[in-house]
Amino acid sequence: MRKILLGTTAVVGLALAAPAAFAQSSSLIGQGVPGGALGAGPAVQTSGLSVRLGGYFQFGAASISDSMDSGATRSNMTNGGTTYSSGANANAQSRQSTDFRNDAEINIYVDGRAANGLQYGAVLEIQMDNTVTNSGDGTTLSYDEMYGFVKGAWGELRFGQEDSAASLMQVRRPTILGVDDDWDEYLTTSYINAGVNDGNDATKIIYLSPQFNGFDFGVSYAPNRFEGEEKLNASSTTAWQRDFTNLTNEVSAAIRYRGTIGAVGITAGAVAQFADAPKLSATGQTLATKAQNLSVYSVGLQLAAHGFTVGGEYTWGTYSGVPGSTALNPNLDNSSMYGLGATYTTGPVQIGAVYMRGTQDNGGTRDDRTQDYIGVGVAYTLAPGMFLYASYNKMTDNNVPNGTVTSAGVAPVLYDNGSKTRTAEVALAGVRLAF
Repeated sequence: MRKILLGTTAVVGLALAAPAAFAQSSSLIGQGVPGGALGAGPAVQTSGLSVRLGGYFQFGAASISDSMDSGATRSNMTNGGTTYSSGANANAQSRQSTDFRNDAEINIYVDGRAANGLQYGAVLEIQMDNTVTNSGDGTTLSYDEMYGFVKGAWGELRFGQEDSAASLMQVRRPTILGVDDDWDEYLTTSYINAGVNDGNDATKIIYLSPQFNGFDFGVSYAPNRFEGEEKLNASSTTAWQRDFTNLTNEVSAAIRYRGTIGAVGITAGAVAQFADAPKLSATGQTLATKAQNLSVYSVGLQLAAHGFTVGGEYTWGTYSGVPGSTALNPNLDNSSMYGLGATYTTGPVQIGAVYMRGTQDNGGTRDDRTQDYIGVGVAYTLAPGMFLYASYNKMTDNNVPNGTVTSAGVAPVLYDNGSKTRTAEVALAGVRLAF
């Protein structure tokens, strides 16, 4: 998953880490280990299978300063070409600048071994989506990952609701914990400097190879972007998931190297993801103008020695928004993103910093959208399975498009005093308990 919106999504929010992150090298963090796999409890034997339970609970508090939150911006925001500068929105007030946030996940790991040595089982990751609906308390449960597997000396085959091979194996700039953390969960719109989209956790088939002389690779395929639990598109009561209303025939591939030269640990990789663009509208009609087929590429490198880890990533391709998430409209230039990061670990303390920049075409003669992000953070292991974290994050977003970007161009959102630049700062702190 991942955020989707994040789903998808920086180093210093410190929120989406593997429970045993401190026990491994920073250069290996975010390499596709399930969220609670390293922290799962003792196994319970049932029907010849081993069942383990893991997961985490997290609480965070944040102070937010965001130009999109101001009353002036909200009363003059445009939507689909209409400017709401009078009427109901004329007296819009600023949003609250402080917030608390919960997050939790329960992970079930089922493992078995056949007489011939074949390993098999399933992984069920139940997440609190923090989904806001017209009723309920915003703690709706859903499956983040839900897949079966078989594995042996030949590698591992996964089948079900799982990330794409490119998302699982992408090498990114080093982080304190995880990759796209939850500081952006406190904001009201998209963060584009994210990792390669996880394929919407759509139902797919994934092959992950064993390691050969430090190298391993993976491939995956999904017929569409839906989870395969019913025949209907999850966002519609009329469109079927087999209608060509979203990305189809998604293929991803990744290759990675992990090894050492002397005292220096090296992690390097390259990934690619491809999909056909939507052919039909939400009502099943042929689109007058079809978007470009999606393609996204990313390379990354991390070097680790003496407690330090440094590295970076570069991503580019024909996509819009989060890399690999949305097809790019015709006659628009490719999108790109790069990031640099560094961490240092000493005893129970880990500190880090990251800088990222993403660029996307706004069409016509409009200036490109450019999003810059910088963050610094610290984490402290307070007790086994429990750590505290704090971070400061700043995002500057220039020329954010208002509406769908076409080759004719789209006007940017206007913020305070007619500025085309959104600035957002998030200072957050919290605690996470992994079990």
